[in-house]
Amino acid sequence: MAEQVDQNQRQALLLSESIRIFSSQGELFERSTRQWNVLHEESYSQVGKEALSALMQLAARLDQQDDAGLRRLGHTLSQWGKQSQALLDGDEHPVSAWSAQYESLSALGAGLESRIRQLGEVQRKLWDSNLRVKRQQADRVAILSLCLAVFSGLLLAWLLVRPLQQLRGKIAALSQGVRGQSWLMSAPADIVQLASALGELDHRLARLEEDKADFFRHVSHELKTPLAAIQEASSLLQDQIPGPLLPSQQEIVAITLSNTRLLRQRVDALLRHDAANWLAQPLDMRMHELHALIEDAAASMRPLLQQKRITLELSQDNLLVPVDSEKFRTIIENLLSNAIRFSPVGGVISVATGREADRTWVAVIDQGPGIAPENHTLVFQPFYSGPAPAGEVPGSGIGLTMVKTFAQLMGGDVESLPAAKGAYFRVWWPCTS
Repeated sequence: MAEQVDQNQRQALLLSESIRIFSSQGELFERSTRQWNVLHEESYSQVGKEALSALMQLAARLDQQDDAGLRRLGHTLSQWGKQSQALLDGDEHPVSAWSAQYESLSALGAGLESRIRQLGEVQRKLWDSNLRVKRQQADRVAILSLCLAVFSGLLLAWLLVRPLQQLRGKIAALSQGVRGQSWLMSAPADIVQLASALGELDHRLARLEEDKADFFRHVSHELKTPLAAIQEASSLLQDQIPGPLLPSQQEIVAITLSNTRLLRQRVDALLRHDAANWLAQPLDMRMHELHALIEDAAASMRPLLQQKRITLELSQDNLLVPVDSEKFRTIIENLLSNAIRFSPVGGVISVATGREADRTWVAVIDQGPGIAPENHTLVFQPFYSGPAPAGEVPGSGIGLTMVKTFAQLMGGDVESLPAAKGAYFRVWWPCTS
């Protein structure tokens, strides 16, 4: 289009220059010859010849144009010039002959202007047509470019998102205890390097878990066996099997036996927690009826409930939820055990269930002394236990820690909420496995 514009501009300049030359030289020729015919001075004849020469050059230029109409006008102007030259060279100056020449020159000028206007109109229409075609081509190119850009973007997104989604699934499985996955994939180099690093992490975690399994087996033997022997020996002394003991000796033996039992209880709780945290099998998330799971867990607590004459109020909502039934049972048993421990005789423990947005929750509320605001997060830390209820030995401080660990393994969490009376624990996890 730029080349066409440049060509049209050059042609327009040439045609406008032709009009200017024809107009100025034709007027000069007519004026000088009229003066020469009246005054017969040679200077006027010379001016007329020079103007005629310029018109003849214009005729030659027109004769070389591509347009047939301009070539015809150039040929006609050339013939007119020859006739005018013959009149200038002759001795006689017939008025009628010169008048005919002037009329012919005027007609040539009118014809030249008309033809140039026609050429301008043709060029304008041609330009409009070409511009319209080019605009349509540009529109097609723009639409094609947009489609290509969208397709390229979708292709690039697919090439990046697909391996990232694969990695996300593998990482989720890794976090749930699945080991020995295949980390080979077809993806960009950066993602392949990331997958390789994750594969190495997977391998190292598998080795660490093997080492921890060996460690727990050794700890179970090295700690629990001597503690059991100490407890048994202390029990024999307390029962005065070897012989009678003095009251002060009986008091010392009772303290030893009590602390031995407490130490063994804490070692057992620690091993259960760490084994659950580090050696757990992959989650077995299946759909279960929530009410049935809670009733099953509460059944094992009935002796404790009857001992303190505690009423257990269970929610009747029958929700179908995805959970690992074994871990969920451990969560409910620990929460109920904690609630029974701190509930007064003849109290009430409420278990409520519900669903909000994309999560399911279970709340356990007792009528005990409750939890101080500053301790709402401390109660989930290992070995933290508040003041023991009257007549109760201190707890191991690991039960609520196991509740939090198992809830997080299922993708949820547990929280201690403010309550008007007693403790209020709520466990939640996603509605979809």
